[in-house]
Amino acid sequence: MKKFSSFLFIVFLALSTACRKRVEYVYLEPPKALSERLPGDWKPSFVTYSTQVDLSSQGLPPVTVSGITENPNGNMRAEREPKNMNFQLQFSASVDLGFGLPIPIPVNINITGTYLISNDEKTVTLTQSNGSTLNFRVLTNEFNVQVWRTTYPFQAPLLGSLPIDMIITLVKTN
Repeated sequence: MKKFSSFLFIVFLALSTACRKRVEYVYLEPPKALSERLPGDWKPSFVTYSTQVDLSSQGLPPVTVSGITENPNGNMRAEREPKNMNFQLQFSASVDLGFGLPIPIPVNINITGTYLISNDEKTVTLTQSNGSTLNFRVLTNEFNVQVWRTTYPFQAPLLGSLPIDMIITLVKTN
């Protein structure tokens, strides 16, 4: 009886092993090239900004304005073909002109045009229909996160043209 039950056990084990389905998983690596990662919708999650307000006409030294804005308003949409991009960003920068009272400066950027990625994938150039360009330096190129640096020539009320240095963190939404 012992031999018969051992024999049945071995037959059962052999049949169960032979009938087992082999499951294989294929893991697709996300695209690495910026040109493949960029198309889609992106939302800004952080903006670090810095600029200098020239007050020499009032006999005052220049004032540095800098800060971080978390979850600013805006979005960025890039299309694969044709390479169109719409970049919108709104946040409020605070400037203290030395009176102890911060003055909010609303920053509103809305640019639409075509984009070009440099061969080394370190720069994205956005060209508007009027020919003006805005260069973004790519600091981080991850599948769902992009970190770009740019200097935007912002026109501030009463202050004139302020070149704002920004580091923008974008998170992919689709």
